[in-house]
Amino acid sequence: MDGSSQILIDFNKRAQKVFFPLYEKFKESAKLLNRVRDDNVFQQQQSKYLQTLKQQLESLALEILNKNRSVGNNSQLNKKLTDEINEYVNEFRQKSRSL
Repeated sequence: MDGSSQILIDFNKRAQKVFFPLYEKFKESAKLLNRVRDDNVFQQQQSKYLQTLKQQLESLALEILNKNRSVGNNSQLNKKLTDEINEYVNEFRQKSRSL
């Protein structure tokens, strides 16, 4: 396994530790809302949690990139990490819509 694959594995392990607790917290706050009557509040909550998720994952990715500068091909690794972050954000959005 090459260095960038191991870095992505490390990122995903750490990203899941951010994703799942944040999603559970959002899910609990959404339970308190009536989706028909309070849809605008739901949308605001969802947006707030999505932004928090994205910021935390970007911070994690930056930390990992800074730690692994010697691996080389940082632009490709940066692209892969950005793609991973987008996947987590999309997954959060999809899961939250199903509530």
